[in-house]
Amino acid sequence: MDLVLMQLPVFLLVFVRITAFFVAAPFFNSRNVPNQFKIALGFLLTLISFQYVPAVEPIPMDLTFIIHVLKEVLVGVMLGLICEIMFAAVQVAGGMMDMQIGLAMANVIDPRTGAYIPVTGNFKNVLATLYFFSIDGHHMLIRGLISSYQVIPLDRMWAPFGSEQVVMTAVKVFTQMFLSAFMIAAPLVVAIFLVDVTLGIIAKSVPQFNIFVVGMPIKMLAGFLLLIVLMPAFLLTLNALFEKMFRGFAEMMRWLGG
Repeated sequence: MDLVLMQLPVFLLVFVRITAFFVAAPFFNSRNVPNQFKIALGFLLTLISFQYVPAVEPIPMDLTFIIHVLKEVLVGVMLGLICEIMFAAVQVAGGMMDMQIGLAMANVIDPRTGAYIPVTGNFKNVLATLYFFSIDGHHMLIRGLISSYQVIPLDRMWAPFGSEQVVMTAVKVFTQMFLSAFMIAAPLVVAIFLVDVTLGIIAKSVPQFNIFVVGMPIKMLAGFLLLIVLMPAFLLTLNALFEKMFRGFAEMMRWLGG
């Protein structure tokens, strides 16, 4: 009984970090995923991963335990947000594509966040999600979360959340998100821009040609054809995006561990 009471604070801290990660991490933070499922999954993973947690000093259940809990919540949320920010590049790229194709007004509700997102962004997001699951990316995230206990010990009172390295890592991940979004959207954006230039030349050369009637269907048809042609390149770009996501995850985990 004494052993159980001694290990109970450690078990609760492991449970807090895993559950906080699920609140912010991609896929797991979807509104379609019930909160009861997130808590049950966190509890199950805690039971499985508890044996892999390094031995730590006994943690007393006093007022300092609240600081430990707050630290674990921040660690889990920050690690999850790093992954979520990188995954948001797909939706940002879809918004750029829709702006060029002419579908910027045709937004749909994202079931993950409940917000309105572009049609192409939602389509790309579904493809990225399926591709991420196909390469066992969710298993990599869980494995990385469990390995975080090796880098960020549970018995440490606090973590350097406001250090320069942590802030610069977050800024770098945010910058890489926009660069990745631009890389995903650049081929289609440039191609549609050339279509716009061509339509403008035709409108100037042949004034009788009603460019406003045929311009939008031509742009949409060219956009859909380019989406099909660029699909292999999109998957290759996703590989680079997920690699940056895991690298940012590991870098943030290292700096939080001091």
